Amino acid sequence: MSPTNLRFDLLTLQLFVAVVEEQSIAQAAEKKHIAVSAVSRRISDLEAMLQVDLLHRHQKGIEPTPAGYALLEHARIILGNVAQLEADLLGHRQGTRGHIRLFVNTSATLESLAGELSRFLIANPFIQIEIEESISPDIIRAIAENRADIGIFGGNIHAPGLAVFPYREDNLVAIVPVSHPLAARNSVAFADLVECEFVSLEKGSSIDTLCVRAAAELGRQLRLRIRVGGFDAMFRLVGARMGVGVVPLEIVEPRLVETGLVAIRLDEPWIRRPLVLGVRDPASLPPATRLLLDHLRQGAGG
Repeated sequence: MSPTNLRFDLLTLQLFVAVVEEQSIAQAAEKKHIAVSAVSRRISDLEAMLQVDLLHRHQKGIEPTPAGYALLEHARIILGNVAQLEADLLGHRQGTRGHIRLFVNTSATLESLAGELSRFLIANPFIQIEIEESISPDIIRAIAENRADIGIFGGNIHAPGLAVFPYREDNLVAIVPVSHPLAARNSVAFADLVECEFVSLEKGSSIDTLCVRAAAELGRQLRLRIRVGGFDAMFRLVGARMGVGVVPLEIVEPRLVETGLVAIRLDEPWIRRPLVLGVRDPASLPPATRLLLDHLRQGAGG
């Protein structure tokens, strides 16, 4: 018979291994809670299919033939792989395994997120997380287009069609070089800051949107000098006197000395910027993604 015509079923392989290990069809049948006749018939059918004797029966019991030993080795490998497959699939169903695409804005990455993800991955070592940084509108679009599973973005950006949950807040401040005329101030109104040239984040980002809106409410436009893709570049350019910037205090405060910058409190009602978690539909999230969402919400107190 051609090997391509062989059809093995898992129960028969399990019974064959049990017979060899117990050295008895009767004991194997008792162990597997199957009638002796049913076990005997399956072994006979297996031998007929393979056209070879698998078991040698003698007074002391049963032992495999050389062909039986060969089958025993492969059967154990197959059954072991199936058991691993079942464990892996169970892990995916329960959320202990999986792959999560997490899109975040830079603020979220640099603040509390790193510690929260570290604790999550220690508790769930078989879950993989792929992180991509972007600006808030692009994060919202990635979730809507199913390119991201969870997003963390500025709560001041409209997110139609998404389920949104509170995550964190950060405190926005103005940053200027130590030699800047405003550097000695304890606080500054945006009306004074808007007179300066700006180093701004990417167009449409959460902070850029807040600053553009605040300028528009004053009947002004930002005097944009240059746009940058992240806070490191902003710190360098503001330090080089290319303009002023608006950033989260939590990000710039540890780096004020090394960057030679001064952080000034903004005397505005919008300086506490909410960060939110966004997903498409919480009820349809894969288990692993749901686990991470719940973990992040618990860390945020919500």
